[in-house]
Amino acid sequence: MEDADKLCELLFLWLKKRMECADKLSALAQELENLHKGTNISQVVGSVISIFGTALATVFTAGLAAPLLAAAAATAGSVVSLTSTLVETGISISTMNTATALIIEDQKIGKNIQELLQGLRERCGGMQLWAHASGGSTSDTVECEVVTLLMGALARRNKIPVSLDMLRSFNSATFFRQEGGLNSADAHRLISKAVGLVVKLGKSGIMEVSKVSAKEMVKDIGSIGMRTAVKTGSRVLVGLGVSVYDLIVSSEELVKGNQVTEASQFLRDSAREILSAVRKLKDQLNAMHEIIQKLLRVEKLVKDLGGYSLAMNEDEQILMNYIIVTCTDSTVVSWLQQPNHQTEFLNLIRFFNVNLIGLLKDLQEHQGSHVDIVIVAHGEITDQFMPARCLAPSPIIETILYTPWNCSIDSNAVYSIAQGTIRLRDRVFQNRNNNRVQFEPNPLPNRWNCMRDSRPDIPMILLRPVVPEEEAWREFQALQSVGMELDGRVIIPYIVPQALVNAYGKIPLYVFIFAAWFILIITGTKATVHLGACLGRAGSTQRPQRWRAQYAYTNDGTFMTANVDMVNVNSVLFRALRSMFD
Repeated sequence: MEDADKLCELLFLWLKKRMECADKLSALAQELENLHKGTNISQVVGSVISIFGTALATVFTAGLAAPLLAAAAATAGSVVSLTSTLVETGISISTMNTATALIIEDQKIGKNIQELLQGLRERCGGMQLWAHASGGSTSDTVECEVVTLLMGALARRNKIPVSLDMLRSFNSATFFRQEGGLNSADAHRLISKAVGLVVKLGKSGIMEVSKVSAKEMVKDIGSIGMRTAVKTGSRVLVGLGVSVYDLIVSSEELVKGNQVTEASQFLRDSAREILSAVRKLKDQLNAMHEIIQKLLRVEKLVKDLGGYSLAMNEDEQILMNYIIVTCTDSTVVSWLQQPNHQTEFLNLIRFFNVNLIGLLKDLQEHQGSHVDIVIVAHGEITDQFMPARCLAPSPIIETILYTPWNCSIDSNAVYSIAQGTIRLRDRVFQNRNNNRVQFEPNPLPNRWNCMRDSRPDIPMILLRPVVPEEEAWREFQALQSVGMELDGRVIIPYIVPQALVNAYGKIPLYVFIFAAWFILIITGTKATVHLGACLGRAGSTQRPQRWRAQYAYTNDGTFMTANVDMVNVNSVLFRALRSMFD
């Protein structure tokens, strides 16, 4: 983050120095006017050429033009000497010295800004960025990450404790949209509205965001210190990248053409244009700061959700709107847009608040920013299919499914998954519908079924919670009182709150993963997710060819087990798993 922090500080320093440059241009314009009033035009030409042409040349050629200064003074002597002109007309040496010093510093800061910006772009270009999964161009993914790092630096500068992943999620949503979703302009408007930013009615009558886009800001920063063409004359367009030195040189050209009044006006217009560009960049940085503060509010809304509920208040609706418009996966969005699913999803967030956030904080202190999360639930597959990408959204490193399709699992295997000790060679398959001791799918892949590099579509996985009528529910309740953590891994059994049994139905695994993902980006944690659930077809149509093409499948009644070392077993957890799966 050091380069991003340096870039952030340089931007604020550059803004300050640019304002000083604008002030000095105005001062030079005023002195030019005073000079014009006090002397004839030939005196003006001689003195200004001497002042602007040779003094600045000395600065920008590291002293090589020093002899020219004396020569210019000698040449101007027939009209008016340099010294007498400065004294008599009021153009001060201090004004000129200050201007040249500011120009030198302006160019130095601009150069440093470009070097840091290029370094960030190169670094981001070598990273695996979230936007890759959103179908954006390589250029857009890099710019998105540059904005994220810069916003992170701005947050640190203002001591706002917002997660970098939260910033990345917001920027990814504004740069890219889900397939068949909103265009970039509409997305930015809705996302800004959802997060509570001010919107206004534009000239076209369309609601538009009152702040400029992040893409435009990066483009503007990229022009700082880059020398651009300066148009002389009555109208001038000056951007962030224009060289103040070039402005003064251009005014000198006007003076040479006996256009002293226009030269003065040129400097005044340039000063106004510089201030306008400075205000624009300030507005962009202020907009970023405003977004950071709003995202911190979103984080607070998540953490302050409170107890389970079947209704949504105003704050919860704001949070839900934000989640929907910033989600870049069309499959998840389609599910979330159904009103009854929104309260269900918020309760899932509450579930993770209780079962995940506290443990993540403790684990981060001992083992860094990566954790293993084991989801334990009743599961089944349907004859529908879903994108595998839904199960591995960054910062989820990987989601691992351990059984073939249409295969159940027993407590031994789930406990080994929870403990992190299961190995490929430990797999043992049996079938409850025949007398064969072992039953093994053929072919059996020599790998677990990992989602990040999976074929695009996998069978739809539905998770069903453990309910109070089950013995496992009481066992898990006892386990929650002592903490759901085993050997540095977070165990999350999907348990329905006793008072809200009827509010919970079957939930797609991708929704469960998305809720966990949202908690992870808020806490700045990366995770590998492991699923401990049966994947039997529960009466739906068999799809053996498609199942085998993606991984492997088994016949009805098959389950996977594994050998467990019973010496150091957590008896409460093992007892709960046994009553749930066996």
